[in-house]
Formats: sequence, C-alpha cells, structure tokens
Amino acid sequence: MITTRPVIVGCALCGAETAGTQVCGKCVTKLSHMLHHLAVRLPDLRQIAAKKASVMVRESNHGSRTVAPVPVNVGAWQLQQNLIEYAVQLGKALGLHFVRVNAESLLSVASRRSQKLMSRNDAVQIYKLAENSVHRLDRQFEPPSDRILIGQCDHCGAGIWSSEDDLAAGWQPCTCGTTVNIRQIQEQRMFKLAISDAQGTAAALSKLLKGCGVDIKRKTISEWKRRGIIKSVGSQDSKPVFLLWDVWRAYTR
Repeated sequence: MITTRPVIVGCALCGAETAGTQVCGKCVTKLSHMLHHLAVRLPDLRQIAAKKASVMVRESNHGSRTVAPVPVNVGAWQLQQNLIEYAVQLGKALGLHFVRVNAESLLSVASRRSQKLMSRNDAVQIYKLAENSVHRLDRQFEPPSDRILIGQCDHCGAGIWSSEDDLAAGWQPCTCGTTVNIRQIQEQRMFKLAISDAQGTAAALSKLLKGCGVDIKRKTISEWKRRGIIKSVGSQDSKPVFLLWDVWRAYTR
C-alpha cells in the first residue's frame, strides 16, 4: 500500500509550514481579527473625519460643482476613504452582490470569510493592506504626542508621522525602510486639496497647513498679499480668501 504525505510548503506571509496552502491557519485567523477590528473602529474614524475646517473645496456632484468644507483631520478623512474602497474590493473578491451596503458590513462579512480570501492569488496583498490599515487606524486614535501626520509613504502607503527634528531635516525613514522626502510628501497632500480649489482665509489656511507639518503664520500670508506675491480670490466675513495652492507655491518658491 502506497501512502502519500501532504506537501509541506512555507506560508507566504510568516514562513510557517503549511499543508499545501499558501497561507497558514494562524495568518488566516489574524486576517479575520484585523478585518473585524477595522469594521468595529470605522464608525469612530468617521466621527473624526466628519469634523470640518473653514477651508473650502469645490466638489463635483452629478455634473454640478458645489462648495464643501475641508476635513480638519485630512489624514483621518483619507484613511476613511481608503477603508471604504478596500471594503468594496473585498466584497467584490468574495463575489458578494451588494447595493448600498456600508463598509462596516462588508468588512464584517469579509472577516468571517478570511479563509476564502487567503486562498486567492492576491492573498498576500489583501493581508498586507489589512495590516497597514489597522496600523494607520490605531495611530489615528493614539497618535504620538510629539509627531504630526504629514501624509503617506509612496512605497507602502503607511502614514508618515514626523517630529520637529524630522521636519527640520527634510528626510525621514518610513517603517517599510524607505527614506522619504518630507517636502514631496507634503506637496502631494497639498496637490490633492489644490485640485479641488481648496481656499480659505489666511487664518484658516495657516491652521490647515500646521496640521500637515507646515508652519506658515497668518501674518505671513497677509504680508505675501501686500507684496503682491499672492492674490485673493474672494472674501469671507470681509476677510480676503486665498487659494491653498497659491500659498503653498509662495512658501516653496
């Protein structure tokens, strides 16, 4: 009688031995826990992302253009958008038929079907996205006291939290090992807001920029206007309103 033994291979995520599967049971379980964590904490993240600043952007809505306030915490808002997109992609990967189903529900369903997700060819990518999302989410609720979230790493998508020393140096290592250019990271965030015509008073823009690790005083912006470096594009409560991109270009000129 001939007996066969299961093929022993290494888990694509942790390297542990598996009986012919690309991902071990421990990593499948961990994915389930991470997706459940995202589903449970996403409503809290929505509360943070919902707080609005007095800086305005123009939104496209069914062919029309409306004006809406920019989130106070741009990082939280961006993470919320990323999680919603991730949840939708997981729903599609599982072959779910869903209409008007919120991201929390999709993540919850996905957490119960982690085995199916980890049997896909893109299992490693799905797992890494969940891992990165959990790390970014937890950072939002327990941010380092001496650091500011200035943007995301181009290489891995992780949040870049900078100290005063990092901002002064201009370069910083990401957790993935990549050394990032802080000015480029900040400019990418400015560009995302600028394409929506983000604008506000000198005080509002100064506050928004400070949250991105860019220290431009209200008086400095007003002085740039006086010297003709930037021009106002309107007014709010009798105070001049400026485009965010114009202020950023004046700062980096």
